Amino acid sequence: MSAKDARDRIADDAVAQRLLNLAFIFNTSTRPISTDEIVSDSDLGYGSTNRESEVKKFNRDRKKLSEQGIEIIPAPVELGAENETALWMLDRENTFAAGGIITPDDAALLAEAIDEYLSGKTSPLRTPLMRVRTKVAEVARSPQEPPAAAAPASAHQAMLDTIWLAFSLHRTLSFSYTNARGETSRRSVQIFGIFTHEGATYIVGLDDASHALRTFRTDRMEQALRPGASYRIPDDFDIHEFLFMPFDFGGEEGVDATFSFPAESDAHALTHGRGAVSPTPDGSLRWTVRVRNLDAAAAFALEHARDGMRPCAPQALIDAWGAKIREAVETHEAR
Repeated sequence: MSAKDARDRIADDAVAQRLLNLAFIFNTSTRPISTDEIVSDSDLGYGSTNRESEVKKFNRDRKKLSEQGIEIIPAPVELGAENETALWMLDRENTFAAGGIITPDDAALLAEAIDEYLSGKTSPLRTPLMRVRTKVAEVARSPQEPPAAAAPASAHQAMLDTIWLAFSLHRTLSFSYTNARGETSRRSVQIFGIFTHEGATYIVGLDDASHALRTFRTDRMEQALRPGASYRIPDDFDIHEFLFMPFDFGGEEGVDATFSFPAESDAHALTHGRGAVSPTPDGSLRWTVRVRNLDAAAAFALEHARDGMRPCAPQALIDAWGAKIREAVETHEAR
């Protein structure tokens, strides 16, 4: 490669990085962003002392993004701009709104498939799929059919979009995070997996602050400003090891609980890969797992009693199991 080719390659990479940075920051921002904020931010790829040159660079980048279907437009005056061109925002309605890709019949079938998939369930795919559905519905709709009212995009929806994009591209995501104690910190995470639990969405990934795998609740994440370095998900990563169980939530200190179930039971389905499963001399299996709520753990065992699941230790777990059975019997007799 010649010196000129090398310089051109570096320049192309810098442009691509700026475009990706802009796409991320505008997609996750809950307010319009000023020209000065953009052209002075070295993390975004700008920040030289020549402001006029940086403004021209930003305008060229906006045009390149528009060619890819990402529309960054002047914010309306009522959103706080004294000058219509002083603040910028993502045009969510028209971003990626390219027509002529699929036929109206195909679009109608796709919209029905999305509705069927999302019916009665929560999923981290809901936001990107609903965006797709909105676009294909526009293609499928007949000229006489009035357009459906568009739901306003929330900050959390934008965050979910960004999380999914970072995960799909395998790019490190930086964000502000507020934990359950109200403590806020800046985090940078390589996202290895996404899951939902009781209506909330969580990510699992390698956290740069702790240098360990951590779980983060997405509705406590804010201000994902830019993508970071690329990464590779380890081959031995198993998201089942991080899925929540009913007994993971509670004010109690975690204790090791042991359950038994028959050898022919599907251990993976019952344990979701959590804890340790070991055989016993009589052929049954023992499952030991950390629990934070013994009452919930007893209820979980009772729910799977038909599968042969029984509590073994500690005694407090066995007592809670007995109380659950008595409660069920009393309720049945009262009917």
